[in-house]
Amino acid sequence: MTAITLFEVPPAADEAFVAAWNRARDGGAASVLHRALREDVDFRFVDLARVSPEDFPGREIPFPSHPALYETVHEDGAPDGIEGVVLINAFEVPPGADAAFAAGWERAREVLAAHPGYLGTRLHRSLGEADFRFVDVARWSSPLPFSKAVARPEFRAASAALAFPSHPALYLVTRQ
Repeated sequence: MTAITLFEVPPAADEAFVAAWNRARDGGAASVLHRALREDVDFRFVDLARVSPEDFPGREIPFPSHPALYETVHEDGAPDGIEGVVLINAFEVPPGADAAFAAGWERAREVLAAHPGYLGTRLHRSLGEADFRFVDVARWSSPLPFSKAVARPEFRAASAALAFPSHPALYLVTRQ
């Protein structure tokens, strides 16, 4: 099971946030901290951790956060690794809309997976109450192939049909 926590951190607070994350991590579950490439995104840091239910949430970090437990519902390619960049996209999907979301997400994924630079993805679905029912974590070789892929008309059409609010951003692994 995966704990995913999206953090709202103002740009001037990076150092304080990372220090708090490091303190909270001591003795905790193995996790990976991602930092957004841009400062103007909704969630500048995202923590992904392999946990057992009894270890969750288990971290107190003094920044607004959106934690939840997730299961993997789709995986392809090589979404893990240290190369490239990571697209993390949290989706607001209301109860009862899982099937509609999954169909739209799969179409958009198929379009992206056909482009050079796509390395793989893992789609997570929350196991209970969560601000974000689904979180997609995808690896790309670099920002440029990702930008080219999402600019394509076929991706724009597929993503327009996926009518759920989302919060996409590109990230780098900053702490393991």
